Amino acid sequence: MEVRQTEAARAWRVHEDEMRTRATSRLTVDRRPRAALDTRAERVFRQAVAHEVLLARETARDRTFDPTDARWQLATETQRALQGAVLAFEDRRRLLALANRLGIRAFDANLILALVQDRARRGEPLEAAAATIEMIPKPLEHVSGRKHRDWTPIWIAALLVAMAVDALLIAWMIFG
Repeated sequence: MEVRQTEAARAWRVHEDEMRTRATSRLTVDRRPRAALDTRAERVFRQAVAHEVLLARETARDRTFDPTDARWQLATETQRALQGAVLAFEDRRRLLALANRLGIRAFDANLILALVQDRARRGEPLEAAAATIEMIPKPLEHVSGRKHRDWTPIWIAALLVAMAVDALLIAWMIFG
């Protein structure tokens, strides 16, 4: 019985060592040193990991949006429209129309609405979603920066030209 337990313990240690070597990190350490062999290296490794975690927290905390960013404008308008964590259908339609005017794709707009609703449901501030919202692609500047051109007169002119050409072809075929 004891032989099986020691074999299982040995297999578990081998498995742990393999998992440590496979773990990926931004650190350039290929293998985590064993504490029994080199305590100083273990301490340096732990300090490096702790420093990396602290840097990740600080960079996530420092992220703020430019108030003129279309994605952030949509997120703040969504926050204002929420009733608790619920967004009324009329408000959703109004916000999607705003997103369209700002040049945000419908998929990205719905994603922003869902992010803000989820943060509200969990009781987190909107600023906590800044890093996630930043991953959504920015809207195109030429779409959000100017008004859309009205193509109606051009289509009417093209239709009239096509009708005139058809009339000339019919007259040519008849009178030939």
